[in-house]
Amino acid sequence: MNTHTKVFGGLLILALIPYGIWATQQATTTSSAETNISINSRNYPDFSWIYVRQDGELTIGAGESQDWNKLKRQKNPYQTDYLWVKTAGNSYVITDPALVNQVKEAVRPMQNQGEKMQYLGEQMQVKGDTISAETNKLLANIALGEKDAEVNEQIESLGASMEVMGKEMEQLGEQHQALVDVAEKQVYDLAQNAIKNGTAVLAP
Repeated sequence: MNTHTKVFGGLLILALIPYGIWATQQATTTSSAETNISINSRNYPDFSWIYVRQDGELTIGAGESQDWNKLKRQKNPYQTDYLWVKTAGNSYVITDPALVNQVKEAVRPMQNQGEKMQYLGEQMQVKGDTISAETNKLLANIALGEKDAEVNEQIESLGASMEVMGKEMEQLGEQHQALVDVAEKQVYDLAQNAIKNGTAVLAP
């Protein structure tokens, strides 16, 4: 694998990271603009859910952009953490503290794994930026007819490091998806049970 392949391969991994993670704190990063995300459940494509904190922050979930934007605009009228779900064309709200706490515990392992991936992704971004800068320097020297073995060796070393981190990211991604599947089933079952027993109420 040559240096350019390593660089672009590493950047490709970084570009794909967000698509393997459920939407997390997306709606609060652009408070003055509409959120443009559409992340649906892999195992339950007709089921959407969003966890909303008491302060109105949308922290994690899976759903269409219009759902995130609607909840973001209305803040939090329930004055407590709650779970918003949509299934079979109907939207529901679950505010029961015990059920909401179950959701928090169900998604915690997935969130922790996502934080590890984010940290590694940030490290990869730093190395990718360094590789890009060193590559530009090397190309400039080549254009002038000069050789820079030291810069070339540094690029190769950074590229090899990026490749190792890429494999680690791939492993973390596989582990994360397994955690997502477990959490997803727990949230889905909890929501369906809450709807059946009346704990979930129709959202306005």
